[in-house]
Amino acid sequence: MRITVNLPLPPSVNSIWRFKTGGSYLSKQYQAWKKLAGQEWLLQIKNQPRGISGAYGAIMIFVKPDKRRRDVYNLGKVVEDFAVQHGLVQDDSLCEKLYVRWGSKKEAPLGAKLILRSIP
Repeated sequence: MRITVNLPLPPSVNSIWRFKTGGSYLSKQYQAWKKLAGQEWLLQIKNQPRGISGAYGAIMIFVKPDKRRRDVYNLGKVVEDFAVQHGLVQDDSLCEKLYVRWGSKKEAPLGAKLILRSIP
């Protein structure tokens, strides 16, 4: 089974939480991304499997928005959490193979691409 999703470029895991006295909260940037990513998934859900139960492998391709130095894996956790939240996978702890890389706009037209494959 294979699920492919094109998503907007996510914020870095370093910027999804904001802190104030007495607690923490999700950043506005992350909340906006979650909403937009969910809308994109709804447009692409047709003809996709319902979700992967059990072990899976993931390929994540991201497009650099500019020439600044960035850590590509800081984007991966956000996308993994998206996959769990939308039922694409049961839990991100079931990921047995993970490949994360920078790519081109041709490969990931919205800024990010997630490819999930079940592992028998």
